[in-house]
Amino acid sequence: MALTPRPFPPAAPHGPLVEVFPDLFLVTGTMKLPGVMPVRFSRNMTVVREGERLVLVNTVRLDEAGLAALDKLGKVTDVVRIAGNHGMDDPFYADRYGAKVWVVKGQRYTAGFGTASPDVYFEPTGEMVAGSAGLPIAGAKLFVIDSNPPEGLLLLPGHGGVLISGDCLQHWAKPDEFFSPLAKIMMRLMGFVKPHNIGPGWVKNCKPPKPQLGALAAETYANVLPAHGTAVVGNASSLYKPALERASR
Repeated sequence: MALTPRPFPPAAPHGPLVEVFPDLFLVTGTMKLPGVMPVRFSRNMTVVREGERLVLVNTVRLDEAGLAALDKLGKVTDVVRIAGNHGMDDPFYADRYGAKVWVVKGQRYTAGFGTASPDVYFEPTGEMVAGSAGLPIAGAKLFVIDSNPPEGLLLLPGHGGVLISGDCLQHWAKPDEFFSPLAKIMMRLMGFVKPHNIGPGWVKNCKPPKPQLGALAAETYANVLPAHGTAVVGNASSLYKPALERASR
């Protein structure tokens, strides 16, 4: 397949790498929506350290100081894309570190949301399916939701279970420093600014099957590291269960 070259998106404002659990780090950065209106909000990258290896999930491009801090943690070897509508910074890390890039089966790197656009500009190393086989993180398990595009959630062992989510499970209890003034108003009105939330834009546009959301409500995990919002530490599956059950009806 002939690929259409695209420049790497520049680094945007972000915070420091924070160690939420031993060898599990979270960094919060910025997403800016296209258009003339200044709509900016936050998004997170999770860094998983295994020995000297680093695996990046929900990538956010860091500035030079951030990359220097990342390099002190270890060597980036793999990138995991779980969110169907994320991934724009994956090619940057593949280019900088020679990292392997893994996606949920059916995800594509296209110019727009979903998989309809023919403008595929990057090919990943491999595709992941539900379960635990072939994942670049020891002991991890992948849940797959057959939305359009497909969405993954990555469950890591230890600490009672740590679930890394994309757009499915969010936790914006309040706007943070990376929200623009307009985004603070718009996203609250649209239902994004809620604790232990199911992404309203994802549900509306990607149409996840309700039975799969119901099945996720039955899973047990203590913590969530979301792509949007702050970490949920302790009792996470019980906290998300009401929202998942409502979304599955």
